Amino acid sequence: MNDDGPPTDSPRGLSLARVNARDALAVWVRHFEVYLRLWKMELAAPLIEPVFMIFAFGWGVGSLIASEVTGVPYLTFAGAGVLAFTVLSRAMFETAYGSYFRMVYQATFDAILATPVEPESLAFAEICWAATKSFIDALIILAVLFVFGATRSPLAVLAPIPLILGSLFTASITLGVTAHVRNIDSYNLYLAVFFSTVFLCGFWFPVEVLPPALQTVAWLIPLTSAVDVTRALLVGSLSPRHIYEILYLVVAAFACAEWAMRSIRRRMVV
Repeated sequence: MNDDGPPTDSPRGLSLARVNARDALAVWVRHFEVYLRLWKMELAAPLIEPVFMIFAFGWGVGSLIASEVTGVPYLTFAGAGVLAFTVLSRAMFETAYGSYFRMVYQATFDAILATPVEPESLAFAEICWAATKSFIDALIILAVLFVFGATRSPLAVLAPIPLILGSLFTASITLGVTAHVRNIDSYNLYLAVFFSTVFLCGFWFPVEVLPPALQTVAWLIPLTSAVDVTRALLVGSLSPRHIYEILYLVVAAFACAEWAMRSIRRRMVV
């Protein structure tokens, strides 16, 4: 990232190279200060939702099926799904409605871009802020899973790592969609696609039970890798394939971040 400020001519090359770290940090700090004023409401959802989801999936559904799934108790299996689903959804909502409100209704983007901050730095800060909120939620939910006995390995403390990468991907692709949304009702289609694909990604049942064609589709969706590595950390069953899944998450997050930054520039400047 460039600390001397991005060029002012038409963008060429990687958008990430145009990000000014100090400008992006200033935007991130602005969001963090707003978060501190609203922290009680911001923390309510990650505390309430996972508890009831654990009740519903870990104990409710778990009592109706075999005691173990892929060799681990269903409470642990579903707990990883609850953790990943809640954290990745937070990143999606933050760069969907959160970014849209700042861009359109509150005109926060216009105010920020009236300063020397470039669109790439603004978009990068939006993505990083969404990942930050996801990380906070991950720590809270991980503590809840520990209380419920859903963690089986000391490696569980590393579970936020793949979720941060997954959140960067989710936040980036959603911010790119936000840059193209002209009406807030248009999110209905995107949300339908997002939450429909979630059912293929191994949050609530193993991907291996799907037909081969759907398994291929599921593994092409980066969210599958995020939840798979998270579950492996919760149960302490890491394998070499998880290295490739982490690399896939990094590449997917980078590609979508590039698209998001270019899209924000076209929406706000061109």
